[in-house]
Amino acid sequence: MFLNLITNYSKKKKVLILGRRTRRRFVKSTPDNSYFEGVDPSMEGMVIVTVAEFEAMRLKHYIKLNQSEAAENMGVSQPTFSRILETAHQKVTQAIMEGKKIKVYGGNIEFLKSFRGYGCFKCDHEWEDDQAKKREDVECPKCGSDNVYLLTKEPL
Repeated sequence: MFLNLITNYSKKKKVLILGRRTRRRFVKSTPDNSYFEGVDPSMEGMVIVTVAEFEAMRLKHYIKLNQSEAAENMGVSQPTFSRILETAHQKVTQAIMEGKKIKVYGGNIEFLKSFRGYGCFKCDHEWEDDQAKKREDVECPKCGSDNVYLLTKEPL
């Protein structure tokens, strides 16, 4: 009965219920090639694939990460990654089947940056330091050991 009252109320007032806003997705970079068209350039229509959808396909099918690793790389949950990938597959399939052009464009994204810092051999702690270089006077902030190594991580 309570649900029915809410339904009737929203029909009378025409309440618009919006979903949650899209969170930022992490990507390595924009694609080198962001526009594709079929053999017949006179075909009408275009499908827009977001940069996040392109990145999902790149990580899953080109880099060959599993969905959990790819989701972690993009900073989203595995179910969200799965939805992004499914949407990308639908759009690309539609473009191929209907002979439409594909444009990779837009989306709420942030570019991944490389990690520079140190790691500790004793406690496996890693910490970031933008000025990192091979030095003798570096100590681990966690355990105090001077048995550390220079660490650089590049995005996939």
